Amino acid sequence: MNASQTESYRNAAAHERSEAERSLLPRVRERHLRSAEAWDAIASQGELTERLAQANAENRLKQPYQRRPSTEHT
Repeated sequence: MNASQTESYRNAAAHERSEAERSLLPRVRERHLRSAEAWDAIASQGELTERLAQANAENRLKQPYQRRPSTEHT
């Protein structure tokens, strides 16, 4: 996930919160708020995935590649 996708998800969450504020019906308001929470969760998960991928890439650069010993017996 890249920054523009995360931003898109955050924008969707903001839109849902805005719709919730404008809604006159309690159940519709609740639906919009649940949707906003879901969009925020997706964005947060994407940010976490990006951070972990970056850390993994940095670790791979720091550690030389080590070939695993062969399990074959010849």
